Amino acid sequence: MTGLVKHSAPGPYLGFALQPVRLCYHLLSSPLDSSVSLEVLDDVAVHFADGNVLLEQCKSALSHNALSDWSEDLWKTLANWLALLASTEIDAAKTSFQLYVTPQRAGKLSSAMHEAADQQAIHAFVKQIEKKLKARPQPPKCIAYVEKFLDASEAHRYAVISRFSAVSVDNDPIEPLRALLTPAVPTASIDVICQSAIGIAKDWADQRIRKGMPALISVAEFRKNFHAFVQRNNLPGYLPTFSVPPTPADAKSVLASRPVFIRQLQLIQATEEQQLRAASDFMRTSGDKAKWADQGLVFDGSFDDWEDSLVRRHAAIQSEVKDLHSHKTEIVQGRTVYNRCSTLDVPLDSRALPGHFTHGGFNDLADRRKLGWHSNHTMLLDKEDEQ
Repeated sequence: MTGLVKHSAPGPYLGFALQPVRLCYHLLSSPLDSSVSLEVLDDVAVHFADGNVLLEQCKSALSHNALSDWSEDLWKTLANWLALLASTEIDAAKTSFQLYVTPQRAGKLSSAMHEAADQQAIHAFVKQIEKKLKARPQPPKCIAYVEKFLDASEAHRYAVISRFSAVSVDNDPIEPLRALLTPAVPTASIDVICQSAIGIAKDWADQRIRKGMPALISVAEFRKNFHAFVQRNNLPGYLPTFSVPPTPADAKSVLASRPVFIRQLQLIQATEEQQLRAASDFMRTSGDKAKWADQGLVFDGSFDDWEDSLVRRHAAIQSEVKDLHSHKTEIVQGRTVYNRCSTLDVPLDSRALPGHFTHGGFNDLADRRKLGWHSNHTMLLDKEDEQ
């Protein structure tokens, strides 16, 4: 269980891939009359009102140098941009090309490319590549992409190289977002707000993709809605989730291990679907509790008070169900209690919580036997333990 909780916790970039982080950054930093797209013309692209476009390839280089001289990432990116030019999908005179790499990396050829701005410098750069290739005992693994670069027309090579930028200054790609928000946001809330902004940007892009539309987002519309979101939730009075849903295989492995909260559900003959949802919410709630405590977003003792309130609500619902449904079996009564508890949303210190959190909290209490669904859960669990 501990391993699965850790597995469901967020990884780098507050649990997001690099592209949504960069999408969010450009939505918060680009001119109001521009738009930003995700995986339309490139990983991310900024579409300016005057028709100019910035194409950005985003590379996470945790285990390799994406800007090294013969990096496949570098040369494949150049080949893709040249192919776009050849297909006339983009206007060479109105397009800039940016390769964003994190953490900080550097390379001689990428630096020379970044500096080359006129025809003479670009011609010298191409000659430098040809010379380096001839000096090698064997071609690099990226040779197919290098050849596409060398075979491209001189005009297309000039268009890409003269408007190329290599950006690799962030060891943490969230840092540029923090820098944008820090002047107006309390330090303790920065990561919460960054996480919310990235999540909203990703959700908007995903919604458009699901509808078969290009994931193109208006900067003005995004900022208007994000500002409204911040005001509505009165951040930092908002506690967002930092956990991601576990995979179906992870949830099923929890069922197979039969922790106490799953056994409690089996006592009332809960469906497998209900048990899988309980396992998922239990793991996500455990991950969020740990993250909020680690970041100091929740005061000591807050969870104790919140859990006491869950226990009281459970007792009230159980008493009501017993009075109203005394003619039904204890299994049906227990399932009714569980179903009612599973729909509750109980604030923590008057702060709104993610949808899974209260349900996960009830299952955590059931796992610790602080409450149960079957009226005789203590005796039945003890009897099973003895066997």
